[in-house]
Amino acid sequence: MPSESLQVEAGNVLEWGKLLEHLASYAQSTVGAERCRAMGLEQDVEQARSRQAETTDMMRLRDGTDPFPVLRFPDVLEWLGRVAKGAALEAHELRDIALVLEVIEDVQRYLLRHQVDAPTVSALVSELGPVNEYRRLSAALKGAIEPDGSIRESASPELHRLMQRATDLKQQMRHRLDQILHSRRYEAVLQEQYFAQREGRYVVPIKAEMQGRVPGIVHDVSSSGATLFLEPRELVDLNNSIKVVDLDVEREVRRILRELSALVAPHQPALAGAVGVLGRLDAISAKAGLSQRLHASPPRLNDQGRVVLKQARHPFLVLTKEQVVPNDLAFDETVRVLIISGPNTGGKTVTLKLLGLFALMVRCGLHLPCAPESEMAIFPSVYADIGDAQDLARDLSSFSAHITQMVQLLSEVSDGVGTTGRPATAPPSRALVLLDEPVTSTDPAEGAALASALLCRLAEAGVKVVATTHYSVLKGLAQERPGFANASVEFNIETLSPTYRLILGQPGGSAAIEIAGRLGMDQAVLDDARARLQGDNRVLETLLTDLQDKQRRLSEDLAAAVAARHGAEQASQEAHELLTLLRESERDERQGLKKKLSQEFQRARAAVQATIEDLKRDQKLLKAKETKVRLVELEQAVRREVEEPEAPIPVDQLAAGDPVEVVGLGMTGTLLESPQGKKRVRLKVGEGEILASVASLAGVAKPHKAARREPVKASSVPSRRTSQTLATEDIQETLDVRGQAADDALDVVVAGLDRAVLGGSPFVRIIHGHGTGRLRTALREYLKASPYVVAFRPGDRAEGGDGVTIVELR
Repeated sequence: MPSESLQVEAGNVLEWGKLLEHLASYAQSTVGAERCRAMGLEQDVEQARSRQAETTDMMRLRDGTDPFPVLRFPDVLEWLGRVAKGAALEAHELRDIALVLEVIEDVQRYLLRHQVDAPTVSALVSELGPVNEYRRLSAALKGAIEPDGSIRESASPELHRLMQRATDLKQQMRHRLDQILHSRRYEAVLQEQYFAQREGRYVVPIKAEMQGRVPGIVHDVSSSGATLFLEPRELVDLNNSIKVVDLDVEREVRRILRELSALVAPHQPALAGAVGVLGRLDAISAKAGLSQRLHASPPRLNDQGRVVLKQARHPFLVLTKEQVVPNDLAFDETVRVLIISGPNTGGKTVTLKLLGLFALMVRCGLHLPCAPESEMAIFPSVYADIGDAQDLARDLSSFSAHITQMVQLLSEVSDGVGTTGRPATAPPSRALVLLDEPVTSTDPAEGAALASALLCRLAEAGVKVVATTHYSVLKGLAQERPGFANASVEFNIETLSPTYRLILGQPGGSAAIEIAGRLGMDQAVLDDARARLQGDNRVLETLLTDLQDKQRRLSEDLAAAVAARHGAEQASQEAHELLTLLRESERDERQGLKKKLSQEFQRARAAVQATIEDLKRDQKLLKAKETKVRLVELEQAVRREVEEPEAPIPVDQLAAGDPVEVVGLGMTGTLLESPQGKKRVRLKVGEGEILASVASLAGVAKPHKAARREPVKASSVPSRRTSQTLATEDIQETLDVRGQAADDALDVVVAGLDRAVLGGSPFVRIIHGHGTGRLRTALREYLKASPYVVAFRPGDRAEGGDGVTIVELR
């Protein structure tokens, strides 16, 4: 097996490819995603530090006030490869190149602005190529190609002339067709009054049995055979002229595309390199996005084999679990072999995989899900033997498969080791070896001896080894041999369950009998097993269990001391919260006063409105209107006095159940449905429902510095804007929606009804015209369901007839 294969197999065991695939999901372009999947691993510590610095810079940019641009750009490498061979590109392909040129220019400007705060990422600006030349090329492409990928009519004077000629001929054709469709001569032979195109020629549908009545050319037949699509003889010459000019237009378009492709060709090498830089930046942005998702930090890096991980968490556990137990893992350059023991299901293998993934992640610039003060060594090679490698096709038992792997591993890492098994000087750790239960599936005594010899040989070879085991011999070896260290996963003997905490410097018992009991093993079998344990083994297991129990109790006592220390801080915080609640109480009182004033003003407005209605034909109307205006001014002044400035909520962030205000109507209510992607939504106002235009809504503001208070009901949330009372002259008693689309007309009518009801108008006159009748039908269907409407009717002749609807309001 080649030496590369062991490391490839290690990557498979550690699920490195799965992590890279998840990383690719954070990329915004196909180029960036492919770069993530093929992420290179640095061999040198300085290069690895540079990759880490790129991710750190990108995280700073993404979190800043001027975030990094969105790198959604098409993959144009194939187009560039074709144009380099002299091919003429299609219009949409040239459009894609123009889009890439625009992204390159945007990224260049952005990186130049951030050279100081993100120097590592900004250094890539020099690899984007001659952006000034790109700007001229981009202008040429945009001047000839529309954003939808079609050729602009203004791409050349000749194309403009030809397209104008084609437009004129097609207008003549439509005029002739209109004459045909409405002529008496064709009335009996036409299947329907419309025209179509077949093979680029204009035709009319005629009845099959009437074919002989009209001379012309049949171009198509309907699926039923009842309709023939006929080009009348009188249209042949005009159709021919249109066909000729269309061919001329197509030839001119091909000429323009060849000319534009020739402009792109000299820039092909630089553009291909720039696309690669964009992909690299996208991949760096993806690494920053994944780091943010993992709550990761950049560790310090070294090439001395020193590993100091604090609060480390396995990446896949962070991605899939809500609660993850963090662990500290530390062994410096003096420790060659770390032996991890403890019960099954306790997390030993997870720790192995975590360390292996971390060793790969730091080499490609990925931050680690651990505390910021952590440190990680750079291992140019990572080997792993985890799981059962049994292979029946190759006649390998579990034991044979593991030993075969170990033989290959020893030949790979033992270069420079003399015949005595000891190197002249201890080299820096050049490899990380992860072994899960080495030399098992055989006699325990022989397996333990062989595993001990294997670990000693690997230590002498200068590699870093982390191994899990249940062999007591290996636990003792780690206690007595220099360069070896013990660690264990904790087991709570009281609850008979693992805690998933790693304890450094202390071996652990397997707790096999206890775990078997937790899994339902018969108690008699458990008692028999305990009796069969040999004396020394039994004493050792008991000792290890007691040590872990004492360690757990010490940890609990330390946690209690820390909690006591935080008691005073908590008391101070509670005092601050009490002050905040007092301020909130004062604010609630102000809101109650404002609500009471609002109710009084509403009653006053109703009285003034009633007076105006009674005096419509009286000369005192002007005075009543002046009184109402004065009332509005007084209301606004008082509201400004009692209202607190609050932070607004954008409408696009609202959802069903959120409080909103109908702008200009002084009404607040609760959303009954999400406004996203809709023009009108249902609101609950008081005990009723209304339909309001989304454009007229504003999110009701929420107060600053809210702390530990019960949520306020939507109906009582104060509005950021001052309510406006409508004067009688502002009420739109006549709504003219003629010529508008049904949706737009409904928006106008809904707003008009709101204003009319609030202003106390008894009716509204809607002018929609006759037309096709669809607008009239849509409006009257809405009026049937409106809670404002008592009745409605078509206008009489003096009011405008059926082109008008008179609405009586509640």
